[in-house]
Amino acid sequence: MSINALVRQQFLLRALASSKNGRSAEDLHRELLQSLTEEVSLRTIYRDIDVLSEIFPITEEERGQKTYYMMLDHFKLEEIQCSFDELMAVVFINRLLESLGRDPVTEAGIKLTDRLISALPEPQRLYLQDIYQNFRVEFPGSDGRGAQIIQLFADAIRLQQAVRIHYRAFGANENSERIIHPYTIYFRQQYYIVAWCTSRNSIREFRLDRIEEAEMLEILFEPAPSFNYEDYSKRCWNALKGEEDYQVALRFSPEASRFVKEYMGNKADRLKDLPDGSLEFHKSVSMLDEIFAWVLSMGAEVEVVAPRELKDMVAETIREQAEKLGLI
Repeated sequence: MSINALVRQQFLLRALASSKNGRSAEDLHRELLQSLTEEVSLRTIYRDIDVLSEIFPITEEERGQKTYYMMLDHFKLEEIQCSFDELMAVVFINRLLESLGRDPVTEAGIKLTDRLISALPEPQRLYLQDIYQNFRVEFPGSDGRGAQIIQLFADAIRLQQAVRIHYRAFGANENSERIIHPYTIYFRQQYYIVAWCTSRNSIREFRLDRIEEAEMLEILFEPAPSFNYEDYSKRCWNALKGEEDYQVALRFSPEASRFVKEYMGNKADRLKDLPDGSLEFHKSVSMLDEIFAWVLSMGAEVEVVAPRELKDMVAETIREQAEKLGLI
């Protein structure tokens, strides 16, 4: 199937899903021509409807001399009636449960949502599984963003098409226009797009509520073969991700070691108990800003062993605080 066919069929699906009274093939043809620059025949629309009807619950109704097509509101899952939006929510819940860690309750919830998805007819199940691969939830608690722009990025990721955005950067407090190649969506209190930014020539993250405008372009891209989201996010302390590779080594006092192991041990790449009861904490991070704040919060209970950049940041901050307090 060509990329143009995918774009066309995505348009038809959205049009049918948003129409309570249905659309005729002629209506769909006219609306498509108004939205896309490419010429498409009415015969092609009929062929697309036939293809989509094999995957989605599209029904038809004769009215006068015309046939109207519409999307059924519900699928049936083991005596449970679900709308398509509710099925999308199952994917969201599945990813949310994964983000909360592993315990008997969350594992049971993951198995339950997996069962719901596996009960779908194969074409619909494969469709949701494809969405699942490019949608993540890393932390709950946001009112999010409208479905339309999320759908645009979901389509762009699936079709591997570039997107032009007008972005309001927090640090610079200014709008910029960029063309990005979106790789994945994740959710951590807000929605974020991980994308290759053609302006910066590197991977960047864009918070969805700072994207003022977004337009999918007729420009195809191939994701960088070396990009792997799990590897990319592993070197993150809380939220910020960068391009450096800092090997952080910290030594905690015996008094603080038990606390660090119990409450922060899951963040470490490696922990090492020392003979005197102190603890070595090793973590690879791509930015120092967030782990620097945590190190400062631990006060005299922690010693920075490496890297030199982090040691200098701590030393400079302590010196400035000492000057402000009149200690030096």
